[in-house]
Amino acid sequence: MEAKFSQRVKDVIAFSREEALRLGHDYIGPEHLLLGIIREGEGMAVQILNSLGLDLNDLRRNLESMVKSNFSKPVNALGNLPLIKQAERALKITYLEAKMYKSELIETEHLLLSILKVDDNLAATVLSRFNIT
Repeated sequence: MEAKFSQRVKDVIAFSREEALRLGHDYIGPEHLLLGIIREGEGMAVQILNSLGLDLNDLRRNLESMVKSNFSKPVNALGNLPLIKQAERALKITYLEAKMYKSELIETEHLLLSILKVDDNLAATVLSRFNIT
């Protein structure tokens, strides 16, 4: 299987970049990927979170309160933002998740699972506060 992101996951990645810029960050972390999933709003990951009784607005607020900088710094919106190690690892794990579930495309649910599997990341910490592990 060749690693192939669905259009929805490509959108989530683009949204995660925008979320990082909005928050004044010069990197993309798992927390930005999760904010991208929430912002996209229609994928299987969102359906799963909703089915678990999670209020996505509460999740967004909690996540943003944990990651907001005390000061906003100017970030070059034209250049690429680097992925920190945990985000890079999460994106790599999506391939394994998709393969395990025999999916031809990498979808948002695979990204959500991979965020939860990456050690020591803010997104998984916030999700665990909502009993999502």
